[in-house]
Amino acid sequence: MENKYYQIILKVPYKKREKVEDFLYQYIQKGWETVEKKFRVYFILYLTENSSELNLLEEFLKDHPEIDMEYKLLKEINWKEIWKAGFKPLKIGKNLVIVAPWEKYRANPSEIVIIIEPAQAFGTGHHPTTKMMLENIEIFKNEIRDSDLKVIDIGCGTGILSIACAKLFKNSTIFAIDIDDLAISACKENVTLNKVEKKIYIQKDIPQEKFHLILANIGYRELKKLANTIRNCSQKDSHVFLSGFLTADAQNMINIYQNLGYKLIKHQKENEWSFLWFVF
Repeated sequence: MENKYYQIILKVPYKKREKVEDFLYQYIQKGWETVEKKFRVYFILYLTENSSELNLLEEFLKDHPEIDMEYKLLKEINWKEIWKAGFKPLKIGKNLVIVAPWEKYRANPSEIVIIIEPAQAFGTGHHPTTKMMLENIEIFKNEIRDSDLKVIDIGCGTGILSIACAKLFKNSTIFAIDIDDLAISACKENVTLNKVEKKIYIQKDIPQEKFHLILANIGYRELKKLANTIRNCSQKDSHVFLSGFLTADAQNMINIYQNLGYKLIKHQKENEWSFLWFVF
């Protein structure tokens, strides 16, 4: 019997957004898409019929009648092949190219190819936040420093940012951090595909060390909670790249990190998403 999936759209008043995010981060492991509308935030996710996650969501919504939910029943028919057909080489910045393992891509001499197996973990380069992070990692390499770096990627997902750093920065060490087992597995697979195992350490715990470049593309709530941890990873002239949050939350994020001693260098926006570049 074919597995059946629901596409679920939660239409959430702004005052309930953090409550919904807390629930999703705790109970929904496969991720979701956030779309900011004029008066509400839409959370779009996919859950299997009769799953424990769907049952938990229904119980949660009983306590929050002001949240509207739409269901659309889907069938898991050739989803992998459909995704495969739609995952084409993606050019980001000047020289980065994201390709899937099955793609026979002939790179130009100047191009840096990053192979990513699309998985449940976040990070294929198509989302604006990942794209902005990659663009600015390349800018950092070209304008600030290109070698002998210690880098930490907090919430590494597929490992795409860590792999980009491993390929862009000479003689550098990268720590790829994630608490999710699926992300750790996906990251290990992609690191192997890109043959950068010797440069990247994949683990769940944030090491008690200082870093030249700190990357965190993980969402507004996590960036608030981890602000002091990120500060503890910083040293004089550490650069910090943050994304994964809506532009509506950007000023709050700026205030939090400026109060910890960071100087804002750049604020980049794409669609409803923001990227921030700080220096300590």
